[in-house]
Amino acid sequence: MPKALLTVHEVVSVTGTTARTLHYYDRIGLLKPAVVQENGYRLYDRNNLERLQIILFLKETGVRLQDIAALLELPESERHRSLREHRELLMDKKRRLERTLDNFDRYLEAGTIFGPRPPDMPGPALREQYDREAELVYGDTPAYSGYRERMQKLERESPRDREAWLNRAERRMNAAFAGLFSLHRKKPDSRAVRLKVAEWADALGAYMDTTPELLIHIADNYRGDRRFRAFFDTFGGEAGQFASFLHAAIVQYALSLKNAKTAE
Repeated sequence: MPKALLTVHEVVSVTGTTARTLHYYDRIGLLKPAVVQENGYRLYDRNNLERLQIILFLKETGVRLQDIAALLELPESERHRSLREHRELLMDKKRRLERTLDNFDRYLEAGTIFGPRPPDMPGPALREQYDREAELVYGDTPAYSGYRERMQKLERESPRDREAWLNRAERRMNAAFAGLFSLHRKKPDSRAVRLKVAEWADALGAYMDTTPELLIHIADNYRGDRRFRAFFDTFGGEAGQFASFLHAAIVQYALSLKNAKTAE
């Protein structure tokens, strides 16, 4: 004759849950046993087992216990409608998790948040944070005034065109850095390096009016700011090596501009 009721131990062996969980579900009214014997032993029937398996499944999908209790009291059609809404929440979580994993992979790949493909950051994006920092530090300088004029003109463009322009300018800068890294074992004042620095300065000119003094100041930042050093380390070489090379190469280039201007 088939066994009609199961003990707590037997339910645990079937479902993989724990006796403590069964006792807790009984206490909060989520899963009442079919029978409670005089000695306090709980016994469960097949309906209890089915309800428990649904509870465990919904709990695993992130539905709260109090919501599970309400769901199980709904007619089947209403329950499915509520669960479809919960599925949309799960899809949002999935998309957020995928973005988080992508950001984390970018960080692991580069070893820094300041690489060419920076992860998305909480709060303002790094590009926006740099703009805010630049305004605080350089807001009263002619170079920053020129930069702001260009950015204000750009802000009048459509979001799509503005983002495309910024991405092109960023790719051009990164290409200049990659070219300079390929020469980082040469002397900073060599002709090949000087031509590549000129390409970098021309790319920088898309953002602001460049002067020898400004180029030297930027070179000092490249070497002295840990964020810039971390970014340049992603190109290769020993830690800080490329940043130091860039500093020397840009200073040599800036001085050559100053000397040429003096000689005119």
